[in-house]
Amino acid sequence: MQPWVYIVLVGVAAILYALLLPARVKEGKANQQSLKDTEAALELYMADIERENEELVQLVSSIKQQSQTNHNVLQGQVNELQSQVVELQNSSLKLEARVAEEEKSLKELAVSVEQGSKVKVGVNEDPSLPAEMSSVSPDVKAKPISSIKLRYPRLFELHEQGKSIDSIAKTAGLQRGEVQLILQLAKQEESV
Repeated sequence: MQPWVYIVLVGVAAILYALLLPARVKEGKANQQSLKDTEAALELYMADIERENEELVQLVSSIKQQSQTNHNVLQGQVNELQSQVVELQNSSLKLEARVAEEEKSLKELAVSVEQGSKVKVGVNEDPSLPAEMSSVSPDVKAKPISSIKLRYPRLFELHEQGKSIDSIAKTAGLQRGEVQLILQLAKQEESV
């Protein structure tokens, strides 16, 4: 080959190289811009994740604090209810003792009434009374008066009128359970 062909070939290669060089620079700049954009996006993403993590930590801590507060409130209510249960048990024991005492006194009263009814016939202890009125027949037993009925006459009056327990409780100013207890005690006294 001739030398001028070599020179032409070298010139064409130089021209081609010159044409490709700006494309490479542009491509490199585009790669750098793409890399910078990717880094910026990753930084924004990481910042968002970090912010969301902080919010999540705050939410968890507030939930924990709220649950602790609720636990303390519930524990206080449980303690209060336990003390009320103890008070109710104590008052129940006192009421049972009182009922037993009343039953005992009623039995003693019944015994004394029975002993009083065994007075000799025809003995006039009170001279102002006629003989017929002062003598007591041994067959007739005096029925003891219910002490419960004497204490709560209005309650038993309403009960005899057929009023409901709720209505009686409201009218008498008592609790429903108290009215039921009083009525049960009266039944027990009557059966003795």
